[in-house]
Amino acid sequence: MKKRRLLTFVVLLGVLSSISTAWGESVPPISRIYQQSYEEEAKGNYQEAIFVLMQASRAGDNSYLYHLRLGWLQYLASKYPDSVNSYRKAAILGKDSIEAKLGLMLPLMAQGKWSDAEKVAKEILSLEHLSYLANSRLAFIYYNLNQYKEAEAYYRKILVYYPGDIEMQAGLAWSLLKQNKKEAAEKVFDEILRYVPNHVSANAGMKIAKGK
Repeated sequence: MKKRRLLTFVVLLGVLSSISTAWGESVPPISRIYQQSYEEEAKGNYQEAIFVLMQASRAGDNSYLYHLRLGWLQYLASKYPDSVNSYRKAAILGKDSIEAKLGLMLPLMAQGKWSDAEKVAKEILSLEHLSYLANSRLAFIYYNLNQYKEAEAYYRKILVYYPGDIEMQAGLAWSLLKQNKKEAAEKVFDEILRYVPNHVSANAGMKIAKGK
């Protein structure tokens, strides 16, 4: 009788141990989850990276960094509405965070929600008025809203501090061209092509400016 009870007890311990191990493996440590998500992202497996990362939520992680990273992965996977939601959660958790707002701009712009993205950019600039990303994106936003005068102003603002930025020069030139300031646009395009002769956008703009 005693041997039977002992055997039952040993079997029970083995079952409990197996269950405990299974539970432990179903939700890996947070550090392992994040590392695996980085590895999947590096492979371009964005959906898998999202799936892996969401295990952190099941493990009780509701942190700023969790929502920030989830928003980024969802953006990469073209899940733009989900990305917006995740970035907004991160922005709430980190109320003074500029990076969460910069992240939020990405899926908004990807969806062509220019007015919403404009509001976020201005929130950022109220905190950091010389932010390169906020200013350059706002210039691009105004260009897409067909507000070319405003776009020109922001491109010029950026070029004060980053005069060698070819892409910002191209943005300025196109903003001028869209306002029919062909002579001014041609000068900027010419400056770009002096240093980057095969610049596709500048070459296309130059042809239009010259009426070709």
